[in-house]
Amino acid sequence: MRWKCARGACPVPREYPSYAIAAVAAVLVDGDQILLVKRGQPPAVGKWSLPGGIVEPGERLAEAARRELKEETGLEAEPLGVLWVLNNVVLDSTGRVKYHYLIVDILFDSGSARGSLRAGGDAIEARWFSLDEVLSRDDVSRTVKGLVLELRSSGLRYVPFADNVARELDARTYL
Repeated sequence: MRWKCARGACPVPREYPSYAIAAVAAVLVDGDQILLVKRGQPPAVGKWSLPGGIVEPGERLAEAARRELKEETGLEAEPLGVLWVLNNVVLDSTGRVKYHYLIVDILFDSGSARGSLRAGGDAIEARWFSLDEVLSRDDVSRTVKGLVLELRSSGLRYVPFADNVARELDARTYL
């Protein structure tokens, strides 16, 4: 079930939050090409970035990344593991924290990709970019450029997923 804000009131405000918001980004690299979406919502409206969004309550990281990939690009693929973790803090002009996301970048298997590329959800465009083009464009987010530089120096190394979902039996016992 998709988490929605009722009448504009979100349980966790995205602007000026009380704490960091957990999010995922889907990383799909095919040779020298990376899949990006043009953001239609703040922060960074109009910038090219990775498909992604917040992790919904109870959702596993792989599920969240798979959902965001499909919603924003129309593509489906198999997640491999955690590629990168970003503590993304955006300050306003007075120095207050306007946005704070802990973003877990999930690497997907490009060989398993299926579907037709089309923008959806919060994305207004979706397309493949060469890694060189990403680094040379002014309309690509700084965080994506940082990831591409890291990929170039370290390659596609990832950490496999480890989920811990427990059921509380009482105040001290989890199953």
